[in-house]
Amino acid sequence: MQEILRTLNLHYTLDGKGNRMSETAFWGPDASGRLFRCFIGPEVTSATSFPHVLVADQGVVEGAFDDELKARGHKVYRPMELVHYTYDQFSDPPITAVSEDFRFSNAMLTENATHSADGAQSIVRHIAGIRWQPTGADEVWAVADLWAETNFPDIRRRSAIWSLTGGCMLIPNRDNGFRVYVQLLQLQPQHLNTLDRGIPGGTVHPSVLSENSTLLFDILQKYVREIMAPFRMDITRVSWISRYRVFQGIADQFTDLQGRIFLVGDACHTLSAKAGQSMNLGMMDSFNLTWKLALVINGMAKPELLETYQLERRHIANQFIEFDIKFAHIYLQKEALGSPEFHTVWRQSYGFISGCAHRYPEGLLTRSSARARISHSAREPLTAGKRLHTMTLTRHIDGTVIDLLEDMPSNGRFHLFVFAGRLMTYAVFKALANTLASDDSPLDFFSKNSNTGSKFIDCKNNDSRYTDLFLIHTFNHLEIELPKLPRPFPQWGCGVYEDVDGVGHAAHGVSEREGALALVRPDGYISMVTTLDNARGILDCLKDFMLEGSADYNVFDAEFHNSTGGSSLGGSSG
Repeated sequence: MQEILRTLNLHYTLDGKGNRMSETAFWGPDASGRLFRCFIGPEVTSATSFPHVLVADQGVVEGAFDDELKARGHKVYRPMELVHYTYDQFSDPPITAVSEDFRFSNAMLTENATHSADGAQSIVRHIAGIRWQPTGADEVWAVADLWAETNFPDIRRRSAIWSLTGGCMLIPNRDNGFRVYVQLLQLQPQHLNTLDRGIPGGTVHPSVLSENSTLLFDILQKYVREIMAPFRMDITRVSWISRYRVFQGIADQFTDLQGRIFLVGDACHTLSAKAGQSMNLGMMDSFNLTWKLALVINGMAKPELLETYQLERRHIANQFIEFDIKFAHIYLQKEALGSPEFHTVWRQSYGFISGCAHRYPEGLLTRSSARARISHSAREPLTAGKRLHTMTLTRHIDGTVIDLLEDMPSNGRFHLFVFAGRLMTYAVFKALANTLASDDSPLDFFSKNSNTGSKFIDCKNNDSRYTDLFLIHTFNHLEIELPKLPRPFPQWGCGVYEDVDGVGHAAHGVSEREGALALVRPDGYISMVTTLDNARGILDCLKDFMLEGSADYNVFDAEFHNSTGGSSLGGSSG
């Protein structure tokens, strides 16, 4: 997720406001019932620029997105609540939504398509008649951001603790505070609303309370003290406290029957607090959907492209839920903590937490039957359906050593990567260049009026195209003159890189003597991997969902634009 935030120009802001978490500790009871540390492991082991988890609460994350939107002339209005919406196929636009907010008693919006992020009790899902499938137990949790005086040794690690009296999870925040999750096992879900979550002020004073107190803070502190014994855990300050129920489950469909309403986040899937990935999963839903909506609404892609949203994201949500159930099951077995089975399950979590293990299934956007020979023993082999992992490269034009993510922003465009290795003097490379400079080029076929001839192309500010070109080779960049490369590569000089010692090629399983082409989607996932002589295969893949000559379209005349202008209903997805 941090890689994505970086391509959105948000990671620097959030990194300064969050906390880096590198290790997780697990604690359980020994034979005598006394707490002991069962296991310590890294948070991230995947190939990534971020070997740690960035902890930032939802308010901080939403604030960063809000600030970025304001800088672009947009604003999110809060609070706003959807009251009702109707769909009439004979109206233009066909969707009418009624909402309430702090400024108006009622506000009416009309739209052609919308995505809903209105939470686990989604009104939009209910009105659309989309059924909900429970997949796990109905859980009651207390959660708080707090500070405490403690002698617990792993207070600055993520710590999952299970004792004979119950379990909790501690996640360190900035400023030496931490968030605590406690599952209230002895509280029935129907009694959740009887809890008073308020405490006077932010400072905690010694209190004398009965065992049956309904004050949420007192219940939380009682649980934490009992679970953490014999370690001392005296809460001194609380900045936020809440309680909630988790109806772990997944929606039957992530879209309505008309394909106009798209559910994201908790509106279409919920996880237990043990996984701690609900907000990430919701943001990834939106990241998968928005570029597809943009292409279709602007007349650049076929409406069938939107069908891939449910195919891909429901697949990932199901994988998360299956892991969540498995992890919750073993987490509740005190005797299993520290066992080989536990270690196996925990290792599986690395890829889920980092997002590096996500792989989309075969479909319109994912073609795994390509011809390129990729070494699957590599650290992160090029794989259709998975993200393109970053690499350290030397930018040819100025000799600057960069992380690939710096030059690959989320700009709504596809990226065609040419892994050329040592082949730039070979016929296969020259033939590839001829194809890329021709009328059948996957760079220009769908946007004929963007052919710029010898004009230099700025990869970061290239609004006239839908595909950017990246060339990665293993020659010494000082021995290669950009103007002498065959067209169109000189025009894409900002996207030509030296892969020093072939480290990036090797990490991705690409032979320097064979090379490979990789078509990467706007969200950073790989659509197709093929040989250098199969650029037309890339074109054929794009033809299945792109509209020919789309850059010549007036977006208001595009057929689907007349029926799918979009907006958002609901609130947070996390």
